[in-house]
Amino acid sequence: MNEADEKREKEQAQLKNLVELQKKDNEINDLKKSLEIIPGQIAAGQKELEGKRGKMNALQEEIDSLKKQRNQLEQDAKAEADHMAKTKSKLPTVKTNKEYTAILHETDAIKAKITEIEDKELEVMELLDAKDQEIPGLEAEFKGEEDQFNQYKQKKEAEQARAQKELEEAEAQRATLVQDIDPKFVAHYDKIRKARENLAVVSIKGETCQGCHQNLQPQVALEVRTGVKVHQCQSCNRFLCFIPEPEPQTETAVPK
Repeated sequence: MNEADEKREKEQAQLKNLVELQKKDNEINDLKKSLEIIPGQIAAGQKELEGKRGKMNALQEEIDSLKKQRNQLEQDAKAEADHMAKTKSKLPTVKTNKEYTAILHETDAIKAKITEIEDKELEVMELLDAKDQEIPGLEAEFKGEEDQFNQYKQKKEAEQARAQKELEEAEAQRATLVQDIDPKFVAHYDKIRKARENLAVVSIKGETCQGCHQNLQPQVALEVRTGVKVHQCQSCNRFLCFIPEPEPQTETAVPK
């Protein structure tokens, strides 16, 4: 092998490694994005579940409030009943019709108040019974959604662990790959990748760079296609490579 061929072979190897480096970096980038997204997905599911739990807790709080209201009404009814008994106990001691009539009016007012309290208590008890009947269905619904979330969370955590392991492996492979590339190419590659939306190596089509779609010098395009040397686009500064288009498949005639 003469010196020119040896140089050409080294250049081709460098370019091949740069292409593989970009593939590996794209893989690493995708894995990092997945790892960034997964915690948010779990948090969103948790938030939705907490919303369901909040609905159930709100119903329980409403039931507790109704129970307190019922207890208070029971106490109010008992207090009015005691008031009624005390008022009636005065009847044997009255001496005038006026006093007697006043006591009767007072007992009638107490009776009306007791009736009002009892009616209100009945409304509360009916509402409380209706709310109590909602609890089992809501608890069953929440339990089902909680089980689904736990399964989803386990799946996402397993996906997260797998992606983390794949990321560590990919980063180790990248480190090995970089060792076989000229440091000056690596430095330029990293710089261009940061500046050009993570795309530092692009193919050419005809005499056009597929990164910036600017025309290349004919000699540059020829040398990229033949792999004579590593070239960079004069417009976007990306590394250039040539990927032959697959030959169209010809249909085989089926004998009649």
